[in-house]
Amino acid sequence: MYLGKVVETGSEQEVYGSAAHPYTQALLSAAPVPDPALRGTRREIPLEGEPPSPVDWPRGCSFHPRCWKAEDGCSVSAPALEPVHGPGHLVACHLAERPAGTGTA
Repeated sequence: MYLGKVVETGSEQEVYGSAAHPYTQALLSAAPVPDPALRGTRREIPLEGEPPSPVDWPRGCSFHPRCWKAEDGCSVSAPALEPVHGPGHLVACHLAERPAGTGTA
């Protein structure tokens, strides 16, 4: 969830193993790695700027002001949850890779 909206959902394996939304990717990159042998193997994704005010929502995708992948279209329309990497893995991102024939990337 980002600003009270679901941006990605799926099984534990789908979300943790192949996160598709930039916010999910950044969030997971900031989590500590419990296995000492794997520490330092994950690249942290720093977010720029401040979270938007809940009383002054950004237009379009609510994450676009902080997203390193954002393009012009992200500030125009809010993306709907759509399948990515399989039918049970849903993501609300205009730029997420989707299976052929299931929307736009």
